Parts: sequence; structure tokens; C-alpha cells
Amino acid sequence: MTPKPGRGDQIPPPPTGEQYDLRYATKEALAFPEIAKQFPGNTDELKARLRVAPDIRSDVQKPLKGRLATRSIGGQSLPQWQYDISGGHRLWYCVDAERRIVWFTYAGRHPTATTTQSRRAPTTR
Repeated sequence: MTPKPGRGDQIPPPPTGEQYDLRYATKEALAFPEIAKQFPGNTDELKARLRVAPDIRSDVQKPLKGRLATRSIGGQSLPQWQYDISGGHRLWYCVDAERRIVWFTYAGRHPTATTTQSRRAPTTR
């Protein structure tokens, strides 16, 4: 049985070379493994993209705006982004470019704090 992840834990697999390290920053992000079971193809793509280019706007990732645009992680104010996992599920994350860490801050159903529609349809393997 795999132990449940905790805040600060690394999201497997570990990074190689110049890749970004993916880690859980909040308890709201700890739902990511369950979402990964539901949408394995989309979450594999998510991890691959965030390991190399977490701060590049794309069809499924964009910076959050307004009061959600930044978040404090470990006393440091970091830009916060959103990744559309599926039509109804999102990942919010912060990019610490200096330390090369992507901090997952929220994983779950589309939060009511944002109101844009996803361009992504769910895929499964």
C-alpha cells in the first residue's frame, strides 16, 4: 500500500537534469493522486509539461489573475498558475523559478473562485 502524500512531499517521479521538482504545498493539493487515477493521460501530460515549462502560457495552463495571481509559499510570494486537467478538474500551482520547484496548491473540481471554461476534454488510458 502506498502511503498518503503530505505537504512538502515530492510528486513522483523525481526530476532529472534541469527539470523542475513537483511538490505538494497545501492540503488542498493532496487530492492530486485521486485525480491522476481518474485522468492518467492528462495528469501524465501535466507532469511532463510542468517539469520543463511551468510558466509558459498554453491551451491548458495560464497564470491566475487578481487576488489569486500570487500566493505565499514558505514566506515567499510566488506567481500562481492554473492547469486545466479536464473539463471539470483543475490544478493550481506556484512556480519557484529560483529553486526550480513547482508547488501544487489546489487539485480538484473547478473552483468557484475562477469562472472560465476549460478547452480540455477528459481523456483516459
